[in-house]
Amino acid sequence: MKCWLGTWAASPAAPVYFVPQEIMATPTPLAGTLRHRLRLSAGGTRLQLRFSNETGDQALRIGSATIGLPDGNGGMTADTLQRVTFARQSGIVIPPGSPVLSDQLDLAVAPLGEVVVSVFFPEEFTPARSEGVHKAQHVPAADCVMDLVLPPALRIAVRPTVTAIAVEVETGRSPGAIVCLGDSLTDGAGAQSAEFRSWTDILARRLRERDGANAQAVVNAGIGGNQLIGALIGPPALARLDRDVFATPGITHLVVFEGINDIGAGGRTNIEGITWPLATTAGLIAGYQQILVRARARGVKVIGSTLLPFAGSLFFLDEKEVVRQEVNHWIRTSGVFEQVIDFEAALRDPKDPSRLAAEFDSGDCMHPNTAGQRALGAAVNLGLFK
Repeated sequence: MKCWLGTWAASPAAPVYFVPQEIMATPTPLAGTLRHRLRLSAGGTRLQLRFSNETGDQALRIGSATIGLPDGNGGMTADTLQRVTFARQSGIVIPPGSPVLSDQLDLAVAPLGEVVVSVFFPEEFTPARSEGVHKAQHVPAADCVMDLVLPPALRIAVRPTVTAIAVEVETGRSPGAIVCLGDSLTDGAGAQSAEFRSWTDILARRLRERDGANAQAVVNAGIGGNQLIGALIGPPALARLDRDVFATPGITHLVVFEGINDIGAGGRTNIEGITWPLATTAGLIAGYQQILVRARARGVKVIGSTLLPFAGSLFFLDEKEVVRQEVNHWIRTSGVFEQVIDFEAALRDPKDPSRLAAEFDSGDCMHPNTAGQRALGAAVNLGLFK
């Protein structure tokens, strides 16, 4: 028998208009071809793609889509390029609030290999922008999905409409999937790396080096600006558990790395006049406990992660640091998680634990740089996953 295993994801999020331009470009309508290059964690010979309009309030029309392997020179290999179909049709209209699954595709992709997904949108829609993480090539007003090399294209940072990819594996050797639930620190903001998206890719590489073909898949469920219990950017972690975590085929472990945006955004007023409430230790702990209850009901093991320091950032206040330290103490000592990853210990400044170490700081005192993302990936004890 065979089954499906989640191997890659980019959690859906609606466009936001209150983020400063220097962090995230203002969402604008577009049409034409978008091409994304995606790195899978587990390989296979058969794939299925998930496309999302779950955050949209209008129907989303996909005119055509393709998938193939990159050729190493900025294009695609001709013998792997193929159309993505939906019930054998080249296009589909996705109703607002809905996802769709593609037909199954025969395409051999190696573990840690990359695929190129191109989607043609004949009608304008407004995609969610990203913090420089999900980069795409955009050719306005043209269907170029079958082009091995795109004509001159704009380079933009937008979350892809393909939000998950699964590979088919033999049930006798299915290794299972680790889903990493987080915010921009997991999504990859600050890294600006061509080698990897975030610490989750580093973890996938380390597992592959240790376990070879038996390595677990690693799925990134990060959304920049996401919160554990608040709705800053994207649905709160508690609201998107079913969609982004438990729906992942083959999930065995959940790594929770959320909460710093609940603390950091508290008390601040955005350009829309919304003042976010101050997070409390008790409120965040209640949120973590709900994740634990819901995950264990599905047989999923939950691994907690300590929150990184952020002194010096625009969001810092001494009273917020008290909450962060209390939450981290609870994560480390409560015993409610199956295991704990101490990300704070890996990246904090030894002389001032309320700050990121300078060598890991991207410049905003909150987001790890490329070296910091590598350090996060290296801080994960592989013995947590057996």
